[in-house]
Amino acid sequence: MRVSLAHPELAGLIPAALALVALVVLALLRRRRALAAFGGAGAGLVSASPARQVAKLVFLAVALVALVGALVGPQIGEAPRRGTTSTVDTVIALDVSQSMATRDVTPDRLHVAQEAIVALGQELAGGRVGLTLFAGSSVVRYPLSADTRVLGPALDFSGRGFKINPGSSLKAALQGAAALFPTDAASAARAKAIVLISDGEDLTPDLPLLDPLRQRNITVFTLGVGTPEGGPVPIYDDKGRLIQMLVNANGTQVTSRMDEGRLGGLAEQGGGRYWRYQGDATTRELADALRGIAVAEPAASEGGVSPEDRYQLFVAIAVFALLLEWLLDERRPMPRPQAPRVRASPRRRLLALLGATVLALVACGSSDPLADGLDATNAVFQRDPVGAVTRYRDLAVQRPSSPEIAIDLANTYATLGDFDHALVEYGHALDSAKGTTRAIAFYDRGNALFRLGRVAEARASYVEALRLDATDRDAKFNIEVIDRILGARQTPQNVPGSQPPNASPSPGPEQPAGSPGASGPTGPGSPNGTPPPGASGSPSGSPPPTVQGALTDFRKDLTVDEALRLLDALKGEQRGVEGLVEGTGVRRGGNVDVPY
Repeated sequence: MRVSLAHPELAGLIPAALALVALVVLALLRRRRALAAFGGAGAGLVSASPARQVAKLVFLAVALVALVGALVGPQIGEAPRRGTTSTVDTVIALDVSQSMATRDVTPDRLHVAQEAIVALGQELAGGRVGLTLFAGSSVVRYPLSADTRVLGPALDFSGRGFKINPGSSLKAALQGAAALFPTDAASAARAKAIVLISDGEDLTPDLPLLDPLRQRNITVFTLGVGTPEGGPVPIYDDKGRLIQMLVNANGTQVTSRMDEGRLGGLAEQGGGRYWRYQGDATTRELADALRGIAVAEPAASEGGVSPEDRYQLFVAIAVFALLLEWLLDERRPMPRPQAPRVRASPRRRLLALLGATVLALVACGSSDPLADGLDATNAVFQRDPVGAVTRYRDLAVQRPSSPEIAIDLANTYATLGDFDHALVEYGHALDSAKGTTRAIAFYDRGNALFRLGRVAEARASYVEALRLDATDRDAKFNIEVIDRILGARQTPQNVPGSQPPNASPSPGPEQPAGSPGASGPTGPGSPNGTPPPGASGSPSGSPPPTVQGALTDFRKDLTVDEALRLLDALKGEQRGVEGLVEGTGVRRGGNVDVPY
């Protein structure tokens, strides 16, 4: 029986595992000496069982040694290897351009293409296979090799450590793949193939010339990944987090679609065939076609043998030993108290059974499906308010009595500038809203009315919001600002140089957490680094003014123009009245409450 190691370079971990076991033994001996010093040798009060401690130590040692043995990769015995059935050299060209991140297939095009390559490598065992990556240019990922098992590990690091120009060039893919084939006379007669795995997108309208490849006895096969309908192209940062969807110079979202016509024409000119990838059946058909282009069938020969991997046995031993070590308690079992057994009455058993049934029904019952839909719609609102309107409408149809959904829809209309529809939805929300939710609806309705220039009606909504929530400082501040505006309109001669205020940003919209803001957080607050209009430093020699005093003086001398400028500044700073009075607060808007 032949015994060998797949990774002999890792054999040095065995002494490290034994050294770790020795450290555990030393720690156990020190614990025992400490217990003997505290309670005396053979003290009966010590609850730890020496036999159990030794057993746990043995299980840990066995697990460590078995784990290192699995890493070394023992190969025991030999297994028959399938003989070569074809003399075809195959180079796989994988598209790693930005469009391959599109999610029109699950999970995305690039991961589906990687699965196809691994399955194809298993089908081509016995031949030579290479791998290249391409986008705007092409790089070699793995040269031609008879060991097709390297395709899986090679794909785990696709694109890392390589400089590939952005874009998508099928010409660069074919040239890079053809460069892997030898150019000597001996290999000229050998059948060769290029498998191009891509979505077919290319910046150039014309197909690359394939006559030079056909002269070198190279056949081109294409495998399409994606759908003709396509989807948006996501953009990720270095940590794999989604930034946004790709847009063109006009700001329109780009849709990537699989170009089956280009891939089919490329395969037809290259003497091969095109497939759309639909699972393992597609890879089997592609592998059969690759084997079928051989110039002649090779002579029958014995396939030979290869070492048989046996690391699975060592992994099982390590897991079993660790499980036993974890389950075995080192303390002695405590004596059980002797108590008379009392049988439960049938009535108690029935009540216990009914209680368990009710708890099971409650625990296994389905949660509110609209809650997940509302969270998803709030996430859509962050990047696409127009698309969020349709989803909020669908949720409102499913639950028309929900005031929260109506407020969310109204705030979305207000964000898009459609204040008339927003007022209608605020009215729907007020029909069923109660408590804090009703106060929020009145407040946001006041913001929409203020935007439309209906200042008196906006003041009435703010007053109702303040009546329902007496702690709403934003509503109180907005009422004061509107009173000054209305007073300025009645007596314009008292404010020299003032003009009637036009529709301006709402004085401090507020909304509940989890709903989109009507126009972003523009509540009254202190602008960063810019003093409010009318405010000035304290004269030298006098004590510094208090926050409440400065706020009182500021309101007393505030003109209409200054109030409107302050509202614009507060909108840019995104602070509320709490930040102005106390230096802290919560900015509300965009589905998230952000402390500042």
